Amino acid sequence: MAVSAINSMVVHNEGADLACYVQGAGPLLLLVVGGNGDSRLFTSLSAQLANRYTVVRYDRRANAHSTGDVNGEMDMAQQGRDAAAVIRAMNTGKAYVFGNSAGANIALKLTQDHPHWVRGLVDHEPPITGILPDSAQWRQFFDRVYDTYLAEGGAAAMKLFASTFVGFDKSAPAPADQNGSHDRFLAHEFNVINRFVPDLNALRQGGVPMVTAVGLASGDAFYVQTARKLARLLPCPCIEVIGNHLGYAFEAATFADQLHQIISSLPQAATQNPAN
Repeated sequence: MAVSAINSMVVHNEGADLACYVQGAGPLLLLVVGGNGDSRLFTSLSAQLANRYTVVRYDRRANAHSTGDVNGEMDMAQQGRDAAAVIRAMNTGKAYVFGNSAGANIALKLTQDHPHWVRGLVDHEPPITGILPDSAQWRQFFDRVYDTYLAEGGAAAMKLFASTFVGFDKSAPAPADQNGSHDRFLAHEFNVINRFVPDLNALRQGGVPMVTAVGLASGDAFYVQTARKLARLLPCPCIEVIGNHLGYAFEAATFADQLHQIISSLPQAATQNPAN
């Protein structure tokens, strides 16, 4: 497979410069990263999809190469507006959207608030435990992770958080999407992400074709339970894909083929004209 060039661009939105990376040609596909907000996690997936899509990924505000208030509390509505701003800056109309983990929650917020920019959504293992019957127990666990961060620091907190992940090396100090510093994630994003619950009625009324996706190696992890529950509530299909929570990175070629098949099978939404 020929390697497609990566073009960098900056999208300014609400006081932040969002570092964006564009690759390939075809229908627009936006990749929304979770974890530490660094879109390099999508490098392999983007390369595998570039012969079928114009793929754009971006570092989330105040993360990696994007600017923003690193001490500011994460705002999910603003995260959705950032994603919409990236799509708008591409000047090609609506985009297909793929989000993973925290990025899946942001992709839901984008689709909920700005359906006119979303052609279809594939939501991979969104951690929305507020819809689970044992949501109170998960709230207690996440509070314990945060308290551990305050008392013992990022490494200890991430090790505790990693204990809930399935299909990973249990000796790893943190989930694989949380390499590097954990301070911004734990201090300003973690609680916002795990408290997020989408507006199901708004998602239904927006009319965007969507599916949730779960990894075959993810077992019955909490983020698999949430993906299946969300699919039942909307309702929409829940589709199994290769790998664990980071299958898109570890097994990028197969994951890209499966993602393309999923996107190709999405029904067409009613035509809407994008608006600012």
